[in-house]
Formats: sequence, C-alpha cells, structure tokens
Amino acid sequence: MRPKEFSRNSVLEKCLTLFWEEGYNGTGIQEIVDRTNVNRYSLYEEFGNKEGILIASLELYKKRHVSWELLAQPLSIEHVLFEFYTSFFNPSKDNNHPIGCYISSMAMELRETNVMQAFFNAYLDLLKDRFEQLLKETSTLNTSWIKTVSQQLTTFYCTSMGMYVIFPQEEAERYIQNNLNLITKCING
Repeated sequence: MRPKEFSRNSVLEKCLTLFWEEGYNGTGIQEIVDRTNVNRYSLYEEFGNKEGILIASLELYKKRHVSWELLAQPLSIEHVLFEFYTSFFNPSKDNNHPIGCYISSMAMELRETNVMQAFFNAYLDLLKDRFEQLLKETSTLNTSWIKTVSQQLTTFYCTSMGMYVIFPQEEAERYIQNNLNLITKCING
C-alpha cells in the first residue's frame, strides 16, 4: 500500500468549504477532486464515499470550529452564552468559511437523511450536555431546572442559527441578546 500523499484535515477543510458554499447535493465528486487535488481512488480509500467525506468534515468542524472554550469562560453566564451564540458570526480568520454554522447548514439541507439526523441529534445532545455543565458550575438551579434550561438553550441555538440567514448581523445579535436576557432572568430568579 502506498503512503498517503495528502493531509486528511486539509482535504476535509476544503470539502467543508465546498459543501458549505455549493451545498452537499450541489457538489459532485469531480468538484471535490478538483478542489482538493486528490484523486477519486485516494478519496474513496480514505473516506469510503462522498457521505463519508461529509461526516468526517462535520466531525472536524465540531472539533476545530465550534467555540466550546467559550462555554468554560469565568464570566457571567449571560456574557458566556452571548459570546458562544454570536461566535458563529465571526468565523476564524484562518479559514474562509461562510457565516453561520456548517453543521446547521448541512442539517437543513439533509434533514431527511438518517445519517444527518443521527449526526445532528448527537451534536445537539453534546451541546445540551455542555450547557448543563455550564449551568451546574454557574447557577444554583436544581437538576430538573438545569435540564429544562439546557434544553431551552439548545432549542434557542437552533433558532439562532436561522437568524444568521434571515437578519443582518447587528439585528440578529440584538435578538440573541434579548432572548438570552430573558433566559438568564429565569436562571437568576
């Protein structure tokens, strides 16, 4: 077997951007070959198929580009949540990603597929767990309320991703702030 002559993460970053720009269904394997400069055989050997590339790119995005560290900041919960939700407006200068969340974009396009539903549900479960952890560390809510508020924050995440598409950044941030004010009033009593 020949050694791999490409960086897996570099290929996935290029595919991530391509899928995001053109849509998963709008992207053919030849476009992936052209964008990554990796031949079909090597892509199939590494990822299995186009869906395998998608799942690997989603996993990479979740690890590299979702600002999980913001949920561990020693700031007020309202500030932490605002920074997290609005981080999707400010993609890293190290990449040329569109504004928004790649995972949410793919979920909207591919919501009817079992693979995407499973991935998105697992992602939302992870997000809910991170919110629960944040609330355990920063609030005096009981376990039942922590679960309820975490679910609401997760649902609001889904809503806020739509705001990136519908509203200009400033207006979306104002809506996010207003909703977080309401949520944190419930947290603080």
